[in-house]
Amino acid sequence: MLGINSNINSLVAQQNLNGSQNALSQAITRLSSGKRINSAADDAAGLAISTRMQTQINGLNQGVSNANDGVSMIQTATSGLSQITSSLQRIRQLAVQASSGSLSTSDQQALQQEVTQQIAEVNRIASQTNYNGKNVLDGSAGNISFQVGANVGQTINLNLTQSLSAASLGTGLPTKGSTLGQLTGLSLDSSGAATTGSATPAVTTINILADGKGGFQFTDQNNQALSSTAVTNLFGSTTAGSGTALALTAAAGGALGTITSVPAAASAATTSSVNAINTANAGNGSTVAGRATAGTVLGTVTGLSLDSNGGYIAPNESGATITSISVLSDGAGGFTFKDQNGNALSNTGNVITNVFSINAATTTAGASLTLNGTIGTATTNATTQGLASQSSINSANLANVPPRVADIDISTTAGANQAMESIDNALATVNNIQASLGAAQNRFTAISTTQQAQATNLSQAQSQIQDANFAQETANLSKAQVLQQAGISVLAQANSLPQQVLKLLQ
Repeated sequence: MLGINSNINSLVAQQNLNGSQNALSQAITRLSSGKRINSAADDAAGLAISTRMQTQINGLNQGVSNANDGVSMIQTATSGLSQITSSLQRIRQLAVQASSGSLSTSDQQALQQEVTQQIAEVNRIASQTNYNGKNVLDGSAGNISFQVGANVGQTINLNLTQSLSAASLGTGLPTKGSTLGQLTGLSLDSSGAATTGSATPAVTTINILADGKGGFQFTDQNNQALSSTAVTNLFGSTTAGSGTALALTAAAGGALGTITSVPAAASAATTSSVNAINTANAGNGSTVAGRATAGTVLGTVTGLSLDSNGGYIAPNESGATITSISVLSDGAGGFTFKDQNGNALSNTGNVITNVFSINAATTTAGASLTLNGTIGTATTNATTQGLASQSSINSANLANVPPRVADIDISTTAGANQAMESIDNALATVNNIQASLGAAQNRFTAISTTQQAQATNLSQAQSQIQDANFAQETANLSKAQVLQQAGISVLAQANSLPQQVLKLLQ
């Protein structure tokens, strides 16, 4: 049909021209942005996948940056550790020199002056080795968590809780076989029971030795090992772990002798003594029948340097409020306690339990009163008076524990020998920390390498989804341009067709 009201050819040409225009616009957009997906309309699912991938890529790249920060912190710490090692090596060299018998006392004192300076340098390094405002060698940094992955929980913890100050280095467990204490004046059979009458005692002395693991070994006056039965009867157990109090037990009224624990160098200037703590005015191994009246002083721990909670205060520091503790009878077989000023001490802040191994400020009859080894030297008459446990030798208060680096004194040959062992312990501690940090650094480095590879692979996968294929898009552009030109030409011709109807009217 020939008509002029509806130009179908023009409408078709317009529709096709709009399609080619949209194709041309899309090709230009993709080529100018470099992306196949520029809006959700292009590919909704592809856009969601690409966005998730980009989130992972960003997280992985930031994790790599965080891991590199961890490496930098470790490198800062290890640099300080290397300097501390150099100072410790120098102190040990001086200790070896000072232990030579060819040196005079003044020579040793001169060497001690350099040791003092080296100790100060160790403290300076420990307190001033800093990374981004965090001290990394004084223990204040604690456990630091590094977010090295793209997701929650993908962390590495760096343990910087160990202080490398001179006061924190050098002490250790006594070596196996070293003497920790001695019980003398005993009269026991081979099972540990007290001998009676004219029976010849099998055991008159017990030597308490370190087992090298924080526990104890026992020999008699002939250096023969005690039987397990005797050890169990006397000390309650055949073994004792690190930090465990070693308590001497006996039947009521039995006199076993005197326990003497030599003060450890690690206890600094603290020297404490408790005499006849379990008897009322009894001495030389004698016993007293009955209980002491209330208020009777049973013993006094002196030379203390404690805070109000019973915590140890170094002699060169302030804050010590307790310098001695008197132990008094409560008249009922238990104890009460007073400080050097006569003020009653309660267990507020655990001051009593920190000094004595008991659970309350007043014990009941038959309870155990044990002086904790961290205080100093305990010399206690081992006479029993209704008490199950008379005294203790604690692994923290042993004769052969090497001093802290801060307490090293090589002005004597004995001190120089102790200093060498102390420095060996300190170097072992530093080496362990360096090994731990080195392992952590390797983990950080491995994580950086792995996550860089993961980010690269994800970027490649994302590119397949999101990036424009320029070869394809340039072809689409050329096609759209040709169609656009053809469409415009055809539309012009279609619009001119109705004019041909006018010839019929001529």
